[in-house]
Amino acid sequence: MKKTPDQSRDRRLKILGKDEIEALYGLPRFTPEEQNLYFSLSPSEALAMVAFGSFKTRLYFILQLGYFKAQHQFYVFSTGEVQDDARYVEERYFPLIKFSASFRLSKNTRLDQQDKILELCQYRLSDQGIKQQLVIKARESAKIFSKPIYIFRELIHYLTDQRYVAPGYTFMQDTIGQALDFEEQRLIQIVQHYLTESDRQNLARLVAPSDERYEVTHLKRAPKDFSLTEIAREIERGETMKALYISAERVLPLLEISNESIKYYAQLVDYFDKVTFNIQGVF
Repeated sequence: MKKTPDQSRDRRLKILGKDEIEALYGLPRFTPEEQNLYFSLSPSEALAMVAFGSFKTRLYFILQLGYFKAQHQFYVFSTGEVQDDARYVEERYFPLIKFSASFRLSKNTRLDQQDKILELCQYRLSDQGIKQQLVIKARESAKIFSKPIYIFRELIHYLTDQRYVAPGYTFMQDTIGQALDFEEQRLIQIVQHYLTESDRQNLARLVAPSDERYEVTHLKRAPKDFSLTEIAREIERGETMKALYISAERVLPLLEISNESIKYYAQLVDYFDKVTFNIQGVF
């Protein structure tokens, strides 16, 4: 069944915290040193600036350019929302001009400036073509390591390397969530195809309750001591696991996942203790 937009929003991954989202996508707040760095104009940038007719559009262009150089993102703002930066640019480049307290540009002029900024910085907006590449890249990354933050960083690195403006956070959430769902289904299909009936029975024993605990819970526990009784019990468990070890050696290479992913999936067992293991959908 196709999910509604509301259901999709409810399922979106929480990849970044609020502060991290703000740091990546929010309007930057410059220190005096950063103002001097990002609002400095190269000869080509200064030439592009003077091509805009009015002093207001020139000031706004410098602000947009500075923010883009810092974040590689575009923003819609009024000069009143960035008073400190606007005042810095006024005093540095237009000391004799009196500007109104707060203004913003029309959408068309703002977009014209963004086109020029992209040209100057040799960047491109993320179109459908690059978004499809991100879908492919997310699926490839999920095979290496299935943590959402890892995939997110890989996508950001790819966009930076290819000099594309990153799509919005919502798109990244949806793309990574879909990649993880795709990877889960891919692994399930491989496991279902290659596990023998004997493999399934051995795995089922791990999650069958025994003495109010699952067998896998016993495996997670270290021996109480080095007594003969405990050592004998460990040897017995080792023999029990031998068949599963042989199965793992056969099936794991077929999954085509990294050693890091193998460790990650193995560590997930630490989250389960005296809970219902839902294995029917896999085995």
